[in-house]
Amino acid sequence: MSDLRTSQWLLAGVLVAVLAGGAYYVLTPPPEEKVEAPVTLPEPPRQVIREEPAPPEPEPQMPEADPIPVEPKPVPAELNFSDEPVRDAFLSLAPDSALAKWLVRDEVIRKWVAAIDSASRGNLMTKHRPMRNIRGPIKVESTVEADGQKSVTLSEQNYERYDTLVRIFALADTGTAVELYQFWYPRFSQAYGELGNKEKSFHKVMLKAIDVALAAPDLKGPIELVQPSVYYKFKDPKLEKLPGVHKLMIRMGPDNALRVKEKLRELKIELEKLPL
Repeated sequence: MSDLRTSQWLLAGVLVAVLAGGAYYVLTPPPEEKVEAPVTLPEPPRQVIREEPAPPEPEPQMPEADPIPVEPKPVPAELNFSDEPVRDAFLSLAPDSALAKWLVRDEVIRKWVAAIDSASRGNLMTKHRPMRNIRGPIKVESTVEADGQKSVTLSEQNYERYDTLVRIFALADTGTAVELYQFWYPRFSQAYGELGNKEKSFHKVMLKAIDVALAAPDLKGPIELVQPSVYYKFKDPKLEKLPGVHKLMIRMGPDNALRVKEKLRELKIELEKLPL
């Protein structure tokens, strides 16, 4: 009996507990759900992409030009082998090789140097001349004076014998002549040294020879001659004592002498400019 009651009480307790727990569950409001505020995350910093400037386009490369070959500076031929080239150079001063029949072919430089050296002292070369002699005898005019004496004067026709050479000389280009002189000067100087003048300047000798020719007297009118032997001489002793260069200037006539002097003055002005 007691066990039955005990069971009943236990059953009732259990029932009360279940009802109480159910009532609590039913009557007790459910706990408010805690709504968490949305978390705002900071935006990640924007990555600024800087555009790098484009590298400059390379300048177009010009193809390298081939180096211009430098031609060696021409030099005059050796003295012993200079006859042909220097003669050709002299011939170039006149058209149509007009000087060909006048210029010698051998020892051209040595003969010219010797002639100029002699002319600087007023003398003319009688042998080994650089130019051939003008052919033909000297032309004179003879008249008989009232007293029966024979008078001989230098004929104007004699001047014509020099016309061709004087014309060639006067028409030669001065600049070209000076260039040839400067180019061949080392050989002129060498040949001058062979004459025993190694310490002297041939250039000064050239200028002195020009001065000698320019100092020749200017004569006009008949020039009287005498013939004591084979050759004619000037009747006037003063003329006869003149240096050979001056006599040559007289024999070619006043007009030709004037043209020669004009050309010599041109040459001298240009030659004095050379650093020789």
